[in-house]
Amino acid sequence: MNQTAKGSMPITPRVTRPGNRSVTRSLSASLLMMVVLALTACSIVRLAYNQADHLAYWQLNRAFDFTDEQSVKVKGAIKQWFQWHRRTQLPVYVPFLARAEKEALAPVSPALVCERRTELEGWGRKAIDQAVPAMADLVLSLSPDQIKHLEKHQAKTNEDFRNDYLEDSMDDRNKAAAKFVIKVAEIFYGRLEASQRDHVKSEIAALPLNAQNVLEERQVYQRDFVQLIRQLNAQKATQAQAQQALRELFQQFFDPPKEPLRGQRLQWIAAGCKLTSSLHQQTTPVQKEKAAQRLRDWESDLRILNKQPA
Repeated sequence: MNQTAKGSMPITPRVTRPGNRSVTRSLSASLLMMVVLALTACSIVRLAYNQADHLAYWQLNRAFDFTDEQSVKVKGAIKQWFQWHRRTQLPVYVPFLARAEKEALAPVSPALVCERRTELEGWGRKAIDQAVPAMADLVLSLSPDQIKHLEKHQAKTNEDFRNDYLEDSMDDRNKAAAKFVIKVAEIFYGRLEASQRDHVKSEIAALPLNAQNVLEERQVYQRDFVQLIRQLNAQKATQAQAQQALRELFQQFFDPPKEPLRGQRLQWIAAGCKLTSSLHQQTTPVQKEKAAQRLRDWESDLRILNKQPA
């Protein structure tokens, strides 16, 4: 898939306008500790993980509409990535869950939530970095029609997001966001009481971001990615150049290089940590024990996965 570069001009992603660089993660950051393994039963964790390579391929194919040759290479790359992940990352998750199980039984401060969130983000950074070589191969092999297909796919997913979370009134939008938070919370705590649901709704309404922010940032990031793909192909980039450009783009996503993006990111993360902490504080001892048991089940599941061959 690699192409030969014509010249040595460095290829770097566009630095986007000031705006909502990190909002794509900030709404879910309020539940980042929760959604890392948001599945409904311990046996499903094993089943889902063992089938995750097929799901990953399916999602990528929907976005890019692979040729037969690309399909073979992408499937192979996904298989290798999951072998790496099972071998090196799952062992890291086990002690994290064991610790989280104990922490779930006690009050959880916003500072502790943010500390755990940083750990989870570190996993995400490693996972993306490991995928960059295969991603570089892929983007250098895309045809103009496939890039257009990606843009259409992005437009469709954005329209789905509007339908789900961008109702006409702000009140309806807040209700949709609260419904999402409550749904995830109940995976851990069981059914929330009416007062707890009301608490979530009030906290959501007070957040310094909303679904419109999420959509706008998502669109900016999508445009940056498509523009980078076109730039790499137009300049006939080498694999090394493509990897560097992709890493710079992802670095900007995690670490906005300039203000006001940097300050906004910190503000949104802090708000998400506060929401997670305040929701946990509202739960009963029985609900906390239920959350601890959920984490205990996942820990057991991951120990079993660790023993299975990659």
